[in-house]
Amino acid sequence: MTNIYICTVVLNLIIFFNLNYISKFLNIYDFPDKKLKLHKKKIPLIGGPILFLNFLLILIFIYIDKEFNFIFRIEEILSFLLLIFGFFSLGLYDDKFNLNPTKKIIITFLIILISLFLNENLLIKKFSLTFYDSKIFLDNFGFIFTIFCILILTNSFNFYDGINGQSLINFIFIFISLYFLTNFREFYLLFILIFLFVLILNLSGKIFLGDSGIYLISAIICIIFIYEHNLFKTIVYADYIFFLACLPGFDLVRLTITRLINNQNAFYGDRNHLHHLLLKKFSLLTSNLILIFLLIIPVLLFFLYRLSFFNVVIIFTVIYSILVSYLLKK
Repeated sequence: MTNIYICTVVLNLIIFFNLNYISKFLNIYDFPDKKLKLHKKKIPLIGGPILFLNFLLILIFIYIDKEFNFIFRIEEILSFLLLIFGFFSLGLYDDKFNLNPTKKIIITFLIILISLFLNENLLIKKFSLTFYDSKIFLDNFGFIFTIFCILILTNSFNFYDGINGQSLINFIFIFISLYFLTNFREFYLLFILIFLFVLILNLSGKIFLGDSGIYLISAIICIIFIYEHNLFKTIVYADYIFFLACLPGFDLVRLTITRLINNQNAFYGDRNHLHHLLLKKFSLLTSNLILIFLLIIPVLLFFLYRLSFFNVVIIFTVIYSILVSYLLKK
């Protein structure tokens, strides 16, 4: 496992010292428009390609390194590659050409559907909840439910992205939680270190993560959540996953309802996201610290203080609602 850490460090050092060349070669930039995008200059949208290169390196080591005791069937590997590469390519195309949201949803749906046909281990056929004694069996609804879950998780992460550091901090938080919850600690630690490298570039204003980065990591997280639950049995209850993705989910629901009430397209952007509201009153650092607090609260209440699912949801809803109400006051 040491070799992969060394190779990852070397790869990211090469990327760091050739950042301008990579940016010019890919030629994908986010331009300010003084409406939704208020940054002062064009920023390379290359966070996704950087993460993708790191992912490919990890994949090569998983394939050749005998320390990894689990072996995937060829159908599973193909489904992983299709889901991850498909999501990454879709995000990259969207970064470059600004794909229509409806088309993006349709393509995402098709990628997920084909991936599930290739690999039934990605199907959520049953799950347990801490507040319900029996397992919930989905039977014929497994396909629909799995597609729905992946779509919701991916779009909530996409909606949540908006200010420097925000999404990467969220992903680091999820992988730190997985580090303590599951058995593949060295694997998750490697991802955390890679995210920290990209986070430094992002906070310094050198790169944006872009849709390619969000979609890429969303696909990886979806696979991890499902496999940790279905095969490795380390995530026992679906509540765990709910609280790990609680904050982006809450903001997705609030924004969708607000846009529908105002007769707006639910998939088109505005500046009513939680991070936008925070930036109107606070600095970037303070905004990210508040977001970190909101990420941690439900997990602490559920895992550390052992509060029930409904108590945690009520407490978090109250905290979230109070904060949003305060931020919306002129």
